[in-house]
Amino acid sequence: MDRDRLVGLLPPVEYHRETDERQLFDEAALPAALPLMLKLDQEAEYLLCRAVAERALGSVPEPEALPE
Repeated sequence: MDRDRLVGLLPPVEYHRETDERQLFDEAALPAALPLMLKLDQEAEYLLCRAVAERALGSVPEPEALPE
């Protein structure tokens, strides 16, 4: 398989931000802008953060198991 030839056949990816999106991304810090760019809702963001924490720490307690 000729990977370079296959990649060359793909159309270029273009993304044009809406005017209000441009201001939001320009003013937001990366941690705030990343979920917006990925269009993550709260549940997906939680699951992503949990997966990263589990990979880094080995295990993460369930929220209901945490002391208040």
